[in-house]
Amino acid sequence: MGSRRCPGPTRRYNCGVIPSGRWRAIMSYIGINIGALTVKVVSLDDDRIQSRVASHRGRPVPVIHELLREFSKRAFFGVSGHLGHISEVAATEAALEHIHGSFDAVASLGGEAFTVYLLEGTRVLSVVAPDKCAAGSGEFFVQQIGRFGLDLQQAIEQSLAGKVVPLASRCSVHCKSDVTHKLNRQEASTEDILHTLHDSMADKVVALLAKGQRPVRRLLVVGGVAQNRAVIASLREKLSKTNVVVPPEGPYFEAMGTALLTRAEPVYEFPNITEKRTLGTLPALTEDNSRVTLIPAPAPDLSAVGPFVLGVDAGSTTTKA
Repeated sequence: MGSRRCPGPTRRYNCGVIPSGRWRAIMSYIGINIGALTVKVVSLDDDRIQSRVASHRGRPVPVIHELLREFSKRAFFGVSGHLGHISEVAATEAALEHIHGSFDAVASLGGEAFTVYLLEGTRVLSVVAPDKCAAGSGEFFVQQIGRFGLDLQQAIEQSLAGKVVPLASRCSVHCKSDVTHKLNRQEASTEDILHTLHDSMADKVVALLAKGQRPVRRLLVVGGVAQNRAVIASLREKLSKTNVVVPPEGPYFEAMGTALLTRAEPVYEFPNITEKRTLGTLPALTEDNSRVTLIPAPAPDLSAVGPFVLGVDAGSTTTKA
């Protein structure tokens, strides 16, 4: 994919071309951020900001094309996140320069992972990322409330009436099993489970900040999970000496930074999205049946009278015996 110059008078700016005069006035600069669960789109048109956030269910490209129908046809595009050509660190720095206030760190709370950026002014000094376990992530919480038959707002309201109970929240598989058994044994209510899941998400952020080994007096919290007021309430309780700020631009923070970078260096007049490599296919195993020898299992001895042993496997959602 190459780049095309826009028509009209222009001036050079690094590797891109910025339209000047009346041509610049009719151009839009669109930033796209592709997350694990959602697509965020921000359009800058003069001083006006338009934004959209939509779930993509693993198919971000069709969702992007659908969202872009709502925006200006004449635009330059930038893409960050999954399949993008702009780093999320650069997008975060650009967005920080746009908003008011100074911060010591940014906590980006997404559906798949939480990330903390330690700052010096608006520059990212280091990135603190967790392991790849899904426990404590936004998507894991959505999966659990789906098991309860609740939507997100119902889950948040019920969570505020609960209390923290012991829960194996470090591993998603163990956590699901623990939730099931505590509810079955009536050792915790639904409100308690929801409150504890929110509390574990806040704990994850606190642990990441602790890894940074530096004081954080002002923390900016962005991302989809930042809109969950139960998580933010728990985070503020745990970080009593830290000013936790959730900006209005939080749901589309990286997309806004991507749009700002695109306005500074407009290159692509189309979304430059990296295509994922697809796996090939192999011949069906049934084509090699002639090479397989079946060895019959010995017949079981049914003459035994006992005693017998019962084997039980208690999984995350089912019990087998």
